[in-house]
Amino acid sequence: MRLSDRFLRRLAAVLCALTLLVSVIPLYAISLYNHPYYDDYGFSAEVHQVWKETGSLTAVLRQAIESAKVTRQDWQGTYTGTLLSNVQPGIFSESLYFVASFILLTAFLLCGWFFLWTVFGPKGFGLDRWQTFILCCLVLSLLVQLMPDSGEAWYWFNGGIGNVFIYSLMMLFAAVAIRMYKAESGVKTALLTAALVLLSVVLGGGSYGGGLFSLCMLAVALLWSLVKKQRKGWLLAVAAVVLALCFLYSMSAPGNNKRALMINNTSSPVKAVIQSFYYGVALMGSFTSLLLVAVAALLVPFFWKAAGKCGWRFDHPWLVLAVLGCLYCTQLTPPLFSGVHIGGGRIVNTYFISYVIFFLLYAFYLTGFVRQRMPEEVTVPAALQKGYAFVMALVLCVGLCGYKPHEEVLYGPQNLAGMSAALSIVTGEAAQYDAEMEAREVLLNDDTQKEVTLAPLTAVPDVFMHDLVVPNAVYDVRPSLCRYYHKDTIHILGEEAQP
Repeated sequence: MRLSDRFLRRLAAVLCALTLLVSVIPLYAISLYNHPYYDDYGFSAEVHQVWKETGSLTAVLRQAIESAKVTRQDWQGTYTGTLLSNVQPGIFSESLYFVASFILLTAFLLCGWFFLWTVFGPKGFGLDRWQTFILCCLVLSLLVQLMPDSGEAWYWFNGGIGNVFIYSLMMLFAAVAIRMYKAESGVKTALLTAALVLLSVVLGGGSYGGGLFSLCMLAVALLWSLVKKQRKGWLLAVAAVVLALCFLYSMSAPGNNKRALMINNTSSPVKAVIQSFYYGVALMGSFTSLLLVAVAALLVPFFWKAAGKCGWRFDHPWLVLAVLGCLYCTQLTPPLFSGVHIGGGRIVNTYFISYVIFFLLYAFYLTGFVRQRMPEEVTVPAALQKGYAFVMALVLCVGLCGYKPHEEVLYGPQNLAGMSAALSIVTGEAAQYDAEMEAREVLLNDDTQKEVTLAPLTAVPDVFMHDLVVPNAVYDVRPSLCRYYHKDTIHILGEEAQP
């Protein structure tokens, strides 16, 4: 490799690393201004009271388990999210709630990096270390910055822990499974299999969409193992059985039926499956942005080289597309069946994550399909390669200038999650939100006042959850606040003036 090529590759890696770093620092920084929200109060009220009374972590854990049991009977069976929601950091002090964002965002970045490196790296699809490093930085930057609902991903523990966090663990599961297949040591194989079983227990109590999605992907992996006569396929089958049993236990919770009766909008299984394909295709279309296409196009030269060395035949592009499409749509079936449509922003976030990953996987396969059918003597001049990279970088810039989430008015990079968070901090919006939330919490934590009046917030950063303490809110958070802070009545300033 010429010195200039090595320099350019390292320069690209440094720029991509800086892009990822600069894009996530504001997201971490603004979490210092965040406060508990909505179901954070409802799920952890009893645990919060135990902490106030005892100051004992052991007592907190016991109460969290008891509260999870009650939730299983009365609301839902997703024991992983329920148990973790009971111990949201705010139960110890509202000032510690920023830890929630650190947990959610860091887990996503680490698990995502591990997954992408395992799949696309030197021991996976065959990208070299520099190429894999660039891919990881670009893809994680894209996922974090374009997340459909940052508030429900990183700044609402209850919403994030049961959805994006579960998908982070799903990426970890997939990476561990791949490494288990490739492990040459018996000890390493045993340890990785044990990790898979443990993750299966956790994922079995995660989101219902994620659980079904995981089971279907495992079924495809097991079928592939059977066809290829992989000797370690039975180890993956053990993890699949554990996951299936735990998922069935979660699905059998009495609370699921009670919740369905309360919603009273359930669908038939057949209708839910049909709808999952309809809405799945619609979501894929809405997620296919110029930014995603530009990032994939930038990675195509890496895929081209790796596809030539991996030894695959790439003979079935339509079959692979159909399998990936069907797998993608399976995760929509549970929420559609339960009557909550495709779900809130926290669930839509998971659809986005899986789509971006599937998009890249198929981009690699399609690149290999094209390469295998090109004459071997065809080579692309270095100048043309650099020109292609430059053009795709320009396309990426155009995509940034044209980026606009549905609820925004203006187009531009200020709508990216990191940029939006940075602007909220610089303009003082985040500090104002923090001060107003602290003023609320002073009233709520005053045990001498059993009846309080709270004022709606005047400033809420775009990356945070919207204020629910407002007149005629869609969801009335006051019953949860009353339970959490032991208030008799909570009024909202200005609600009397509403018609």
